[in-house]
Amino acid sequence: MRIKLKSLAKIYGEEELAVIPLAENGYFIECLNFYEDVEGGRQARLVVVLDKFGLIKGDQINFIKGKKTFVDAEGIEEDFRKIQLVMKLDKIARMFKVPLYFDIEIINSPDKSKRGIKGLYNYLEVHKQINISKLNGLVSLDVEESV
Repeated sequence: MRIKLKSLAKIYGEEELAVIPLAENGYFIECLNFYEDVEGGRQARLVVVLDKFGLIKGDQINFIKGKKTFVDAEGIEEDFRKIQLVMKLDKIARMFKVPLYFDIEIINSPDKSKRGIKGLYNYLEVHKQINISKLNGLVSLDVEESV
């Protein structure tokens, strides 16, 4: 996936979510998130996390809280096709912009009622587990900064 950063960003609030790291480019990490789009939902979506302090661990599911904005993205469909080769995705978010989370912190006791966390638990109820090692290195992240 390629994201295009702008010099100014509108903040759309703060959100808690569970993220599975997929690819890294400097401080930016492309992650898979399952979102409860409807009750019991487990919609897969790609998100980007700005992790300046190395808080995200690449070999596990991370629970984070951060401010949210959106960035333009290309190559989302291609990344989902690659992910679907190694794991089942029931529903995919079709997007041209992806959420970018910054000023993040790790949550040790996640609130399971939050939609960005509940979607993961809904996924695990159906599919039982996620083999994170199969997702490492599967996709790549390019970052383009506009001047």
